Amino acid sequence: MKTIEVSAPATIANLGPGFDIVGLAIEGYRDRVKIELVEESIIELKVENNTGVDIASKPWENSASVSALKVIEYANVECGFKMELIKNVPIGFGLGSSGASAAAAAYGMNKLLGDILSMEVLVKLAAEGERVACGSPHLDNVAPSLYGGFTIILDIDKPKIFNIKPLMDFSIVLVTPKVKLPKNKTEYARSLLPEKVDLTLMVKQQASLTNLIVGIMNGDLKMIGEAVCRDYVVEPARSIMIPKYYEVKDEALKAGALGFSISGAGPSVFALTYPEDAENILQAILEKFSGNGLEVMGMITKPSPTGARVERS
Repeated sequence: MKTIEVSAPATIANLGPGFDIVGLAIEGYRDRVKIELVEESIIELKVENNTGVDIASKPWENSASVSALKVIEYANVECGFKMELIKNVPIGFGLGSSGASAAAAAYGMNKLLGDILSMEVLVKLAAEGERVACGSPHLDNVAPSLYGGFTIILDIDKPKIFNIKPLMDFSIVLVTPKVKLPKNKTEYARSLLPEKVDLTLMVKQQASLTNLIVGIMNGDLKMIGEAVCRDYVVEPARSIMIPKYYEVKDEALKAGALGFSISGAGPSVFALTYPEDAENILQAILEKFSGNGLEVMGMITKPSPTGARVERS
């Protein structure tokens, strides 16, 4: 039977005011999935976990194997598969870990079946796989992991995706403080969000989102950065997860960051910057967190123009 190996990248969701709408694929971490089609109606999953955090090893509980199964069901094909997941994207950091596994698996299974489904359908199916891992589907994680670059969700129900590769060279400073959070961190992070938003605040948030999208489409990094900094709804609610968050943000901006916010559901934070300023910004953020008694790890990365891709077939 046919076999394939596929990888998909980590992501930063939301990008400030783009909650559940905007996402960006990043370099540095990629999950890999090896799939072998078999004639019998069986599903086998083997996991090579390089993250140090336990993940589901049962096929019905893992986002990768569930995503592949969703593709088979949607395509109405009778077959089974054996899968090996090589898990590299850190878990619980806010980097779209389960989304990367789901994206790689959905993409790989579609390739094995003859590339019969559209990318937008794969987004929906991969999101269903992610639902198993974290309780709800997150299109702004699986979409950039599938497409690469920036993705903007134009319609959640269909879904409909706008994809654009970065039009400028920039770096991403990514820092993860070690903080204690509930086991189901994503659900907790969502529980912090307000149920209602004041109309005036909503207008300000819409203006920020508009600036973010226009900046992405025009390749204007300064405009993107300013928009990322102006999240009036999600950032204030989730900042309580990260000790001294606004002090760290101020320090990053003073060091030259163009934009700073929380990556996905956190606790990782990110700064957008020109490449020549990245190292200074990284050190400023690390020192501020460390000065407040937090263990912290950080790296400098780039946007990934490539989403899910075939590594071997």
